Amino acid sequence: MRNPVAKAWCCVGIMMLGVGLMMTSLAFLKTPGLVYLFLIIGIAVFIGGIVLHYAIVRCPHCGSHLGRLYGPRCPFCGKEYNKAE
Repeated sequence: MRNPVAKAWCCVGIMMLGVGLMMTSLAFLKTPGLVYLFLIIGIAVFIGGIVLHYAIVRCPHCGSHLGRLYGPRCPFCGKEYNKAE
């Protein structure tokens, strides 16, 4: 997967999975030990999505981290994401 937009959405999906785990544990689990366990797992998955975002969402041309994607061009080198040379 070379498209940074697709990579960014994959990372957002992982982060939302972590949020879903946290919310599910608070809403449906009654045992405090399980609630804390699922909260910790959810936080770990969410932070893992953030770390993965910083690791893989990069410009295919210059390799700089894109952060939040605004528009079809890299803010550092000015080349388009989808036109890897």
